Amino acid sequence: MRTTFVVALVTVILAVMLTGGCPRKPQPTSQAPLPAQPKAAQTPAATAPEAGTMPDFPGLAPSKKYKIALIMKTMSNPFFQAMDRGAKGEARKLGVDLSSLAASKETSDLEQAGIVENEVAKAVDAICIAPADSKSLVPALLKANQANVPVINIDNRIDRLAAQQAGLKLVTFIGPDNEAGAEKAARYLAEKLGGQGKVAMLEGIRGVDNAEARKHGFEKAMTAFSGITVVDSQSARWELEQGETVFANMLTAHPDITGLFCANDMMALGALRAIDAAKLKGKILVASYDNLKAAQDKIKAGDLLCTIEQHPDLMGAWGVRCAVALLEGETIPPEIAVPTDLITKENVK
Repeated sequence: MRTTFVVALVTVILAVMLTGGCPRKPQPTSQAPLPAQPKAAQTPAATAPEAGTMPDFPGLAPSKKYKIALIMKTMSNPFFQAMDRGAKGEARKLGVDLSSLAASKETSDLEQAGIVENEVAKAVDAICIAPADSKSLVPALLKANQANVPVINIDNRIDRLAAQQAGLKLVTFIGPDNEAGAEKAARYLAEKLGGQGKVAMLEGIRGVDNAEARKHGFEKAMTAFSGITVVDSQSARWELEQGETVFANMLTAHPDITGLFCANDMMALGALRAIDAAKLKGKILVASYDNLKAAQDKIKAGDLLCTIEQHPDLMGAWGVRCAVALLEGETIPPEIAVPTDLITKENVK
């Protein structure tokens, strides 16, 4: 009996070892690999149609006093004050009722979403929006779609893929080629540096379409100059105070910076304060974007090298005009390009 028991025990142990009781070499699986996720550029919604010029819409005359809502990021930035003026001028010309609204700060995307929902509840005829964020505004704008309120996107583009996934329909995008505009300013900066030196960038809010496009434009320009090294790039979130603080910290880490590109004028104005405080005035060339009056004054004084004019007044005016044209049955191009102009000491007004 003992012999029989031992033989049986050995048999069981061998069986366990052969069926997985000890490590085995992994066997190939017949399961098919998961399909690769499509790149954003491969999806229809992520590819921009070719931008066209603003149609004339000759003889455009509204058949009723339409209610149009212009919703901007903030009114504390002179850029949006110019947009507001352009929109109001066009509204007066066409005889429509314009509600001009904005969040308290450029970063207040949830507040802006609430403004959108309020205007939809008021049954406005159309919304023109310069979104604070390229993705977070999509649900609020979808409510406008559901209420049959057409949405015209101006200045900062709503993310195409996010819009496609949500089923959001936008009438058109009216704005500049931010990448091309930034490349113009950054290239001019590099040329004035003689193609040599250490350069930094102050970015806008990361993840936002126009901020990312301007960063790409800056990077594209810098790659054309082998003698230039980009030593730092940080977000100052479009704000003057953060522009001063962030660049002051950059100068502490990199006191030999000779050039700076700022993704908007407000950050540039802050950076100029930091340069003055560090007693480096005249030793760092600063390029910017927006062509605010304060930036023009700095260019005239020789403190700011250049900026980019992207015509916010036209964005506001064209947004209102397209809204009225659409409501009157006109066909609106899916993209309308606003020009970008390099502003230097030679052509500043």
